[in-house]
Amino acid sequence: MLISVQEIPKVAVEEMNEIHSTEVDMVNKLYEKISEWENDKSKEQEVLTIFEEFLKDVVDHFLFEESMMRESNFFAYPMHKSEHDRVLFELKSIEKTIKEKKDFKMLKEYLLYNFKPWLISHVKTMDTVTAMYLSNFF
Repeated sequence: MLISVQEIPKVAVEEMNEIHSTEVDMVNKLYEKISEWENDKSKEQEVLTIFEEFLKDVVDHFLFEESMMRESNFFAYPMHKSEHDRVLFELKSIEKTIKEKKDFKMLKEYLLYNFKPWLISHVKTMDTVTAMYLSNFF
């Protein structure tokens, strides 16, 4: 397991908590499948499939939050969205690399050293403030 759901702080909007929990499940599933692939290269297509599901989940997660922020005229929307855009850019770049080179070790390292700490920090800071603001609207 890469990350425990207990490592992700709860925020003031329950739908965001549910999305974060689902994302933790997805990233753990991906991380574990990469670990399986390290011992059995025939798992390549399974890793790619789970990565695509994970990427779609992240996109949906960000779109949901951004929609709520726009609807409520959230004051820090541009900053929050730019952080989402940055992470999506990284994930799309990784997607291209793993499809071309099948470099799943690079993906595993990204999840461990970049995505996990980013997710925890992002929820503790940006999502917590955003959810407090949104809880007054929804």
